[in-house]
Formats: sequence, C-alpha cells, structure tokens
Amino acid sequence: MSDSDMATVARKLMYWLVSVQGLRDGDGVSPQLLAKGMEKHGITGDAEQAALDLAFSSGWLQKGPLDEIQLTKKGFGLDFGQ
Repeated sequence: MSDSDMATVARKLMYWLVSVQGLRDGDGVSPQLLAKGMEKHGITGDAEQAALDLAFSSGWLQKGPLDEIQLTKKGFGLDFGQ
C-alpha cells in the first residue's frame, strides 16, 4: 500500500470515528466495533492495520485504559475538508 493510499484509508477511519460514530476527544470504541465499522466500509486486514498504525503514530488515536481505541484531541481536530 502506498503512503498516499494509507493516508487516505487513515483519514476515512478518522472520519468514521468522528462523524459517523460521534466520538469526541477522549471517547473510545472497542477494537471489535472498529473492525466491524471498517469492514462495512470495505476496509479490512492489512489496510485497516496500516490505517491504525498511521493514526496511532500521528497522535490521532491512543489506547484507552480498557484496551479501547481512544480518540485524542489532535484526532478530533482533524480537518476532513483537506
């Protein structure tokens, strides 16, 4: 997967979390719910993992105390119009 493809998938992931799931800074979802949501939008396997890796390394997501995937302030503040 190219860097631009990975970035596109990561932004779709973040859009889903913020706009579809309605998460705000500090909110989280279970890995299972995230996987189901991504699968519904055709993002699975390696593409999902690459998007998560980029989102974590970019500081958009973090692991929550109960292993949920938690949205950070930086992730919530992404501009999806770009």
